[in-house]
Formats: sequence, C-alpha cells, structure tokens
Amino acid sequence: MTELLAAVVSPGLSTIQDGGRRGHAAVGVPASGALHRERYLLATGLVTGRIDDRVPALELLGGELVLEFARAGVFGVVGPVHMTLDDQPTAPGSTMAASAGSQLRVRWAGPGPAYVALVGWQAPAVLGSVATDTFSRLGGDVLQVGSRLVGRSVDAGQLVGGFHRPLPDEHGPLRIVTTGRPETVAFAARSWQVAHASRSGVRLVPQGLPGSGSVASGPTLPGAIQLTPSGEPIILGPDGGITGGYPVLGVVAAVDRDRVSMVAPGDELSFRMVDVDAAARLRHERRARLRRSLAHVRQLT
Repeated sequence: MTELLAAVVSPGLSTIQDGGRRGHAAVGVPASGALHRERYLLATGLVTGRIDDRVPALELLGGELVLEFARAGVFGVVGPVHMTLDDQPTAPGSTMAASAGSQLRVRWAGPGPAYVALVGWQAPAVLGSVATDTFSRLGGDVLQVGSRLVGRSVDAGQLVGGFHRPLPDEHGPLRIVTTGRPETVAFAARSWQVAHASRSGVRLVPQGLPGSGSVASGPTLPGAIQLTPSGEPIILGPDGGITGGYPVLGVVAAVDRDRVSMVAPGDELSFRMVDVDAAARLRHERRARLRRSLAHVRQLT
C-alpha cells in the first residue's frame, strides 16, 4: 500500500527523472532521463545501496526545491546545492533522516543538475520510465506546489549514514567519436562558445564552419553533434529529437556526456576525436570508479 511520503512546497526548476525510456525510438519516443547520469546514479545509490537506473529522483536545474515530509523518511542529495533540513545547514552526498513534518530546502548552486532521492518513493511510469520529457511532456506531470510524492514507508533508521566518495572531475576537450564526415576535422580544430543550453540540447555560436545543407533524415541519439545549414552546431540532449535532417559530425563519448549537462551560455568548449574502442574503454573505467564511490553506502533491503 502506498502512502504520502512528502509534499512539494516549492518545486524550483525540477522534474522527475530516472535512466530514461529505452527501446522506444522506433515509435518516435526520445530516451529522456537524467541529464547528468552519474550524479543521478549516485543520488539513487545513496537510498538503494546499488546502481539502478529505474529508481526515481527529482532533477533540479534552478531555483529552490522545498519538500515537507509527511512521515519519517530517508533521503539523499547529490550535486551543487545549498541545503537545510529544518533550517539547519546540511551537506549533500550522504543518506540523511527526516522526521514527520520536517522541511527540506535544496537551493540549486550550479553548474549542472542536482538530484534528490527518497527511500520508498514510487513515481508512476509511462512506457517503463518515470522520466519527464520536457519537450514533448511525455512522462511525469510537471512538479508544482502541492505535488505529492507517494510510496512505501520504510523503517529506515538503520540506513542513515551511508555516503559516497566524490569522483574526480574530468577536464580537457570533450571526446567525440567521429562519423567520418570531412567537416568533423575542422569542427574539432576550433573552440566553440555555448549560445544556449537546455535538456533538449546545447547550441554553439556559429563561427564560419560552412553548413552542408539538409540531408536525408536519419536516426540520432543524445550526444550527437548536428551541423545546421547556417553552420550552427547542436549537441543533442536527452529530450532532443530522435531523427534529424542535418549532418552528424560525431557523437560525444559516453564518458563525457555528463560534462555537457554542466555548460552554460558563454562557456567555451573544445573537442578531440577518439575511436569507438577508446570511448568504450573510458566509459568502462569511469563506471568502475562510480561503483567504488558507492562502496560506503550500506546495502539497503
């Protein structure tokens, strides 16, 4: 039986996310899901003790999220925030307990998204995922004042105190797997300024790279770098379209895709090309570090 765990007093700029909708691209459904997958997996790992991308979390991209607990519970927060529990400053990165009536305030501090996960929370799924697609509005309802977080109440006193070790930040150019188009070399040889960033994608300021016009529409995926006829590159995000008629210069390697979620207008980006084998190895190494970072989270049952 589900019960009210917490109510939204103020949503800030937040949505419900998980690992996304896999396997529905053929019917026109984007993957959506967490913008910064590593932070999401760390936050949900704090309240489950494992890596599981089917667990719901609140993704905060701006403003202040305020939750009021209807009953005692346990939560975890990961990401750049200032937060208080009952007006007492607390730090993200560990599992914490809240009493019935407690109020949690999480103010976004950037860059990139932050995630809040609650033990026992069960959000309604659409096509196997609770993720909110901000472009199509598929998935969970937009959070608003009074939204209810319901689920299974857990006697979670023994779960408090787990924490994750921070992972080292990646630096340097974003690594891309090239599609073999001749424009990719010229693209990777330049630095680019961010013009706009959202969950749908990141637009870069044109700087003289000639566009190639439209091509036959084909499948795309998050991280794909499209080149518009005006010479404006676009890095697709999780809520971006799944087909496109623009040439694709390359795809941001999975190991660097979370870094794209942290950019803001005016930031400078650079790129370098890697092959598929190198991209796969880098992703495997980063995921191994993620698992080690959660080694101090107690296994929750």
